[in-house]
Amino acid sequence: MASKKLQELQQHLMTGISYMIPIIVPAGIIMGIGIMIGQLSGFDAQDAALLEGTDSFQQFVAWITQIAGAGMMGLMFPVFAAYVSYSISDKPGLAPGFIGGYLANEMGSGFLGAVAIGLLSGYLVQFLNDKIKFNRTFRPVKTMFIVPVLSAILVVIASYFIVGPIGLLLVDLITRFINFVGGAGEMALAAVIAGSMAFDLGGPVNKTALALSMQLNTDTGANAWVPAMIGAVIPAIGIGLATLIDQLVLKKSVYDNQMKTNGMACFILGFMGISEGAMPFAIKDPLFMIPLNVIASAIGGAIAALLGTSAVTGVPAAIWGWPLSTNPLGWVIAVVIGSLIVCAGALYRGSRLMAKQTVEDHV
Repeated sequence: MASKKLQELQQHLMTGISYMIPIIVPAGIIMGIGIMIGQLSGFDAQDAALLEGTDSFQQFVAWITQIAGAGMMGLMFPVFAAYVSYSISDKPGLAPGFIGGYLANEMGSGFLGAVAIGLLSGYLVQFLNDKIKFNRTFRPVKTMFIVPVLSAILVVIASYFIVGPIGLLLVDLITRFINFVGGAGEMALAAVIAGSMAFDLGGPVNKTALALSMQLNTDTGANAWVPAMIGAVIPAIGIGLATLIDQLVLKKSVYDNQMKTNGMACFILGFMGISEGAMPFAIKDPLFMIPLNVIASAIGGAIAALLGTSAVTGVPAAIWGWPLSTNPLGWVIAVVIGSLIVCAGALYRGSRLMAKQTVEDHV
């Protein structure tokens, strides 16, 4: 029974992922193209001041990066939460799911908040549908007004009092931890920053670690920027590599065709400095993949610090930014080792799950 419930839960999450992927991939590519054009042209496409500047070319590149690309990326949490809810409770679950996912993004609870609020929305709508009874004549009032409005109100309240505060508390705790470890040495600081970048793959913890790395790198001279960039790409490159090895070398079908397709996009996005491509894999198996991503990225960040790889603030995580560091080979070594750890761990986990599923199917 527990196994069946877990499979149902996973199916709900995979439904959300399948609708989220078409948002992440083009958004990441558009942002990557904008950043790359800016780097080749000698300006930072992520500089907000360019949107108000007089140079029309720079303004356009900044707009496609910061408004079009980043705006599309911001849709991933509402879409994910809405379709997790939809998987549980059908169309009535869409509205509270969209609202809850939007609030998870706005309040800073990230993809963990989107998972929680998507599941809550779906089961809440399902509960209301089961408990509120109307005769056939007034049933449209229930489905078109009472259930959507009541569920949306409850989701808003839950977001404000539970999901949002928990997400912010998590961010605050990790911020304090990073500041505390900062005094323990450069390698320890690099490991914590890189691991934090990989924790939620573009979520609030990631953004907090990025902001702190920027401040430390710029204001104190600590080697904090390169570890942050390394932590951003290791999960995506590692999981993408795992799907490619599964498809081209092992040929064991550890991943289904959809996940292999997602893995190719994830691999490409990783080299463009976009970490969100790894999110579907983290959401599918969070209790294994999140610690794996964090540990592998922390090791990569520590290796970069050990090898003396540093860079000025603003050097991108994308592959074209690596040569701009003081030790490009150290950057490559750190990414390769961290990515191989993710790759090996993901393949091992996938093989074990596949073997377990085969046994269950024969029982």
